[in-house]
Amino acid sequence: MPQLISSIAQLLWPLIALMAIFVFRRAIGRVLRTAEKRELEFEIGGQRLTMHELNDQQNEMIQDLQRQLSLLSRQLEERDRIGATALETAKLVPAPALPEVPDISGDGEGELPPVQAPVGPEPSAVLWVAEKPEAHAILAEQLRDNGVRVTMVSTTDEALAELSQRPYRLIVEDMGRKENGRWRPDAGLALLGELRDLGVDTPVIVFSTQRAQQQYGEQARQSGAVGTTSSAYEMFQNFQSFGLL
Repeated sequence: MPQLISSIAQLLWPLIALMAIFVFRRAIGRVLRTAEKRELEFEIGGQRLTMHELNDQQNEMIQDLQRQLSLLSRQLEERDRIGATALETAKLVPAPALPEVPDISGDGEGELPPVQAPVGPEPSAVLWVAEKPEAHAILAEQLRDNGVRVTMVSTTDEALAELSQRPYRLIVEDMGRKENGRWRPDAGLALLGELRDLGVDTPVIVFSTQRAQQQYGEQARQSGAVGTTSSAYEMFQNFQSFGLL
């Protein structure tokens, strides 16, 4: 139940933002159409984006949020159904006697060790290996607004060169990207293999399309990725879990 409440709470702020966008969508639409005609550009997350590109990213994030809310709704309905069934079953079965629990208060045994904060010259730094860096501009901007240094590179060789120069808290990589002028749908696996061979233990999260997630997600996790996702919202949660947001 606490986990469920936490999930709902984490979705409240995006839901409020989503409602605001829906309420003012006509006015926002007029502004966007006017700006597109003028071909305005913005610098976001270290990338230059046109209003059209920015609008596309926002729409994709809204659609992703809608999918997450729909999934949460189905999970709530399923838990309610299971809970109701379990309650009816419990009424028919007498509760077993509980064993006595020894008093261990004050001895400190069984407690989880405290989580250690990352250490190093730059504990809040993300290396992002992206086919199109501008496609991740909004997420990168959120990290930078929180004081995180974000370095964008496009290939495995560039990533390895960067890692040889400075430490990173987290590596994010697109699964599919061009390597040596040739498109590789499994380029993310190649970088994971290189990191493993070099003994680099920096956590890696693979960000991909849903199709690539289904095709290569399990291989990526077996190759050492701490997570794989096709969701911008899940990526936001991953950044939070690493203390970057």
